[in-house]
Amino acid sequence: MTGRNLFLALLLAVLSCTPAAKYRSLPEVQAWEKDISRFEELDSSEYYAASSILFMGSSSIRLWSTLASDMAPYPVIQRGFGGSKLSDFTVYTERIVAPHKCRAIVIFIANDITGSDKDKSPEEVAGLFRYIVKKIRKSHPDTPVFWIAVTPSAARWKVWDKISEAGKLIEDFCLKSENLYYIRTASAFLGASGTPREELFIKDKLHLNEDGYAIWTSIIKKELMKRVPPERVETIAHRGASYLAPENTVAAARLAWKLEADAVECDIHLSADNKIIVCHDANTLRTTGTDHLIKETGSSVLRTLDAGSFKGAEYKGEKLPLLSELIETVPEGKELVVEIKCGPEILPFLREEISRHGANRKFTFIAFDFNTIAETKKIFPSNSCYWLCSNGELLQKTISRVGEAGLEGISLNYKIIDNVVAAQAHRLGLELYTWTVDDPAEAKRLMALGVRGITTNRPGWLNEQVKN
Repeated sequence: MTGRNLFLALLLAVLSCTPAAKYRSLPEVQAWEKDISRFEELDSSEYYAASSILFMGSSSIRLWSTLASDMAPYPVIQRGFGGSKLSDFTVYTERIVAPHKCRAIVIFIANDITGSDKDKSPEEVAGLFRYIVKKIRKSHPDTPVFWIAVTPSAARWKVWDKISEAGKLIEDFCLKSENLYYIRTASAFLGASGTPREELFIKDKLHLNEDGYAIWTSIIKKELMKRVPPERVETIAHRGASYLAPENTVAAARLAWKLEADAVECDIHLSADNKIIVCHDANTLRTTGTDHLIKETGSSVLRTLDAGSFKGAEYKGEKLPLLSELIETVPEGKELVVEIKCGPEILPFLREEISRHGANRKFTFIAFDFNTIAETKKIFPSNSCYWLCSNGELLQKTISRVGEAGLEGISLNYKIIDNVVAAQAHRLGLELYTWTVDDPAEAKRLMALGVRGITTNRPGWLNEQVKN
């Protein structure tokens, strides 16, 4: 036998001894092919943000119906299947992991030691885990990988000693490896007597119930926060903190900053004497009780109106602000998002206003009228500009023009944002923002789709709700 033939024979012998080769032909492993094919179909049809956390594993991952909302603001990719074992993952890991860019991978697999005569030894379990990590590292050499320790349960309490032994071997391997982390869970699921807390499980005494998943969420999220802090999603106060204070006023802006909004959004019109007035509507009736068309009225008249009393007596006397007054409220490091409600005729005056009052402050510009925002980008090439849209049909007709106009992205009504739209924006290289969101569940859904910022009437409250 030549040296080359000997090498090939040895290589073939090694490959035939790998765990994947050992398990690939087994019927119980091949039975998962439909599940893996379904994942691959999702990979080709769904959009997943590169900041996603990939959760993969057995039925406890598959049954985690609130995973997306529980993990917000992290976007997630959920890849759990049946009663799968580590031996199954020796065959399928690459097909699950390789298609995805992700910030971290979280694994929970709990069916290799169950009390049956087919159980693997703790050493075998640890060896299979090391092999799976090796598979992951082919496509994700530096991605943090987290192993969730097997949860102590009444259904498998008789083999808890062996499960614990396997867990200790896996933990030791994690401690010696870079970007490999072991998440301990046992203490949270054991009662004062040292036995499993059955109130945290469904009737089978194996799978977690809602309370059990809540505990899991707390433990896992804490570890993720420590190792891979979530990407920042901007909170933009819609017309200031307009749920509590009169919209588009200095009071609303100041309250928004106090509530730690990242940005304040305001609306602008041009008065008859070419002053930039902050107001959403083209006329003043709704917020002041007096009907003036802004473009036909001088600022001296507009500034006498009471724009605060409609929200409460404590705001009586709040004026329709000049843009310059709102600019003066912006703290260092914060941002003013200026929505242009009229046409491009305002742009020369806007440029002058920003030049005069906007030193060392950050501005973003938005508009529904495409030509207006395209012209705005020409005048403010260094500022981010976004096209606003609330109509799905119009979005599809126009989205290809957004990048061509040099705009950074789109800001859409939350109702028209779904996985398809998010994927489309991603493919076109467009940043995606959304408005106006006051529902925490909706905010979490949008975060999972990778939006960069959320405009809300309730910045402080929404931030707290999403954190919780």
